[in-house]
This record gives sequence, structure tokens and C-alpha cells, in this order.
Amino acid sequence: MRKRIFKCLAITMLFVLMAIPVTVSAEEIDGETEYISMEEDPELTVETVDEVLMPAYTTSYALNWTVGNTVFKQTKEFSKTSGSTVSIYAKIAPTTKNVTIGIKNTGGARQYVKATGTVNKTFKITKTGKYRVFVENKSGKSITVKGNYRR
Repeated sequence: MRKRIFKCLAITMLFVLMAIPVTVSAEEIDGETEYISMEEDPELTVETVDEVLMPAYTTSYALNWTVGNTVFKQTKEFSKTSGSTVSIYAKIAPTTKNVTIGIKNTGGARQYVKATGTVNKTFKITKTGKYRVFVENKSGKSITVKGNYRR
């Protein structure tokens, strides 16, 4: 009898908690707009870097890159399934235009945002396959990118 009463109370509490309204807010950073592209730029030098896993108890990988002008820097490939996500948080210095950051699949399709300072973006994977995180710099000067990505 006690077990039934406890179960009824637990279920009632669950329904009460689900009915409580919650206020959610979001911060827009750099007015991020996501773009999708298939084009390759022959004027860019492509650099691939090794991944550095962040400290224990995390699935984040470090971004601590210097990206020269007209350089397309990318991670090694990793596998993702449809419906999953890749999240990128990065600070770009100096603040500049003509920098894009995002993900690219093996077929060359890219999802990215144009970045000027700080990026905090989650990309949804629509097709199972191999992906890379990338930064493309066409700003006219060398930049640093510091942050992480979660795959």
C-alpha cells in the first residue's frame, strides 16, 4: 500500500513540475546567421590540425589556432550521425570581418556563420557522414581563434 501511495505522489509531483511555466532567454552573439555552401576557394591555403581533447570529464576539443590570411584551417575528420549536433564556441582576435567558422562534410558542403568577434553556434547534422570544424580567414591579416568545439 505504501508503494502505491508513493508512486501516486511521485507521478503527481511530475505533472505539477511539468505544468510550471519556465522563462527562457537567449543571447544573440554577433548577429549569427547560418550559411550553407558547396563552393571551394582556390585562393585559400588549406591546413589540417590535430585535435586536442579538453581536460577530463568533457567531450570538448580545444581550438587554439593562429590562422593566416587566405588560410582555411580545419580539424581532422570525425563521424556524425543524422540528428546529432556540433557546437562551436570561439573568440576571434582581432575583431575583424571576412572570417567564417563552421563545419564541412566530406562532400564539401559547409554550414557556417560569418564571425567578427565571438561565435557560439550549434550546427545540426542532417546527413550521417564525416565532418570537420573549420575557420576560413579572408580578413587581410592573421587572426587567433580560441575556444572549443563539441562533437
